[in-house]
Amino acid sequence: PTRTPAQQSPGRVTRAAVRPASAVPLPKAAQAQDFSVRLRRWFRRNSRDLPWRRTRDPYHVLVSELMLQQTQVSRVLEFYARFLERFPTLEVLAAAAPKRVMESWEGLGYYARARNLHALSKQVTGPEGSGTLPAHHEELRKLPGIGAYTAGAVSSFAFERRAALVDTNVARVLARV
Repeated sequence: PTRTPAQQSPGRVTRAAVRPASAVPLPKAAQAQDFSVRLRRWFRRNSRDLPWRRTRDPYHVLVSELMLQQTQVSRVLEFYARFLERFPTLEVLAAAAPKRVMESWEGLGYYARARNLHALSKQVTGPEGSGTLPAHHEELRKLPGIGAYTAGAVSSFAFERRAALVDTNVARVLARV
């Protein structure tokens, strides 16, 4: 059987062993700049007006990001405003009964997202919490139910920090260029 470079030299992982087979070289700076300009121009012309794009409130951004996981935008639009009316702040959400939170999430599926959001709100607003969502990716990752993408999205969209965000849609665009 063929052995990978990592198997040939145990305990030592070579660069070739961790590079994906489909890796391509990075574009030149001028090409990257041109692509960035063209992509932002396309976005300004074609983007949808979505309520979570009109806010920098970290809690609102977090709610939208959690709702959008594995759920179509059209479905989230039905729930987003109603959820924020019932639970306008982390404090209100933390004080809510779990049953009420779950009822408000009903119809979105993947209920672990709602349970994690509720647990997160209790942690952030509890005696050991700061009362606000952290701005840094690393601190957000420590909260219940927050993965790398969600932490980066909240950090970027709410706090305007640089974050590498590659979701399915971004990967699809990059695969086509």
